[in-house]
Amino acid sequence: MGKPIPFSGSNTNLLGNNRDVQDIPVFRNGVHCVSCWEFTAAELAEILRTGRVFVVVKSGQTQPPIFAGTETTVRDVIADCGVWRKTGDCDPG
Repeated sequence: MGKPIPFSGSNTNLLGNNRDVQDIPVFRNGVHCVSCWEFTAAELAEILRTGRVFVVVKSGQTQPPIFAGTETTVRDVIADCGVWRKTGDCDPG
């Protein structure tokens, strides 16, 4: 199972509430919440073989909108004036 890990830009932790839901370091800006996941060598081999990653949301009723991608693609989607800044996207005043 992939595990959530701290990353450059993470600014808070979402706390798990039982043994099946662990704490998750995230970057949160009020609009987006981003987490970073690390996989074992065996998991990476399966991802390379199948080209697939499955996501489980522990709510049982719905699937909130999500985006999965590499650090580069995620930064392009959620770049803001905070931790992950894109040149020219922010009003200096």
